[in-house]
Amino acid sequence: MVKSMKRVGLVTIGQSPRLDVVPEVVRALGDLDVEVVECGALDGLSREEIAALAPKEGEYLLVTRLKDGTEVKVSREKIIERMQNCVDRLEQHVDVVGLLCTGEFPELKSRKVLIELSDLLLKVVESLRVSKLGVVIPNPAQLELTMKKWSSVAPEIRVVSASPYTSTIEDIVRATAELVDCDLIVLDCIGFTTEIKKAVARATGKPVILPRTLIARVMRELLEV
Repeated sequence: MVKSMKRVGLVTIGQSPRLDVVPEVVRALGDLDVEVVECGALDGLSREEIAALAPKEGEYLLVTRLKDGTEVKVSREKIIERMQNCVDRLEQHVDVVGLLCTGEFPELKSRKVLIELSDLLLKVVESLRVSKLGVVIPNPAQLELTMKKWSSVAPEIRVVSASPYTSTIEDIVRATAELVDCDLIVLDCIGFTTEIKKAVARATGKPVILPRTLIARVMRELLEV
C-alpha cells in the first residue's frame, strides 16, 4: 500500500520562507514524508508598509524576522487579519496548519487542525507541574505580558530577555544564568534554535523546552499513520 504524502501548512508572523526555522521543524518530523507549505503575514510588503505595523504603546508586541534575516517588531492587532488570510489560503491545500509564533491568537480559525503554539506550550508546561518556571523572551518590553501569560501554570515565574535574532548564543547563555534555580526553562519564541536550546541546557543543567521542535513532534503525532 502506497502512503500519500502529507502536507503541513506553517504560518509565520514575519516573511516566508523561514529558512531559520522550517529546516529544523522538518528534521524533527523525522522520516515522515511531508511537504511543507509556508505563508507569512508580512509577505509582499515593503519596508514602509512593515514599519506601519509596528506596535504603539500598549499594543501587544511581537518580534519576528524578515526573509533577509532582519528583526522587526509588529503589533499583534495589526497583523491578525493577515495571519487569518494565511490560514485561509493554506487550509485548502494541507492536512494540518501550525503557527510559527508563541504569541496568543485565540481569534484564528481553521477548517483543518490548527496548532496554536502558545496554547500548546502552556498546556505542556502546566502538565509538568513545576514550582519555578524560567522563561526567555526576545524583548524586555514583553515582560509584563509574559508574566501574565505564564502566571497560571507555575507558582513562581522568572523572565529574562535575549533576542534569538540579534543576540549571540553566548549572550543568551549569559542571560539565562539567572534561571539556574528554576525547575524548567521555556525559550518563548520560535526564533530560538536547537543549538541555543542545547547551550542553555548545558549551562543551566535544567530541562529546556523549544517551541519549534515541540510543534513538529505534535505534528508528527497527528500525521503519522
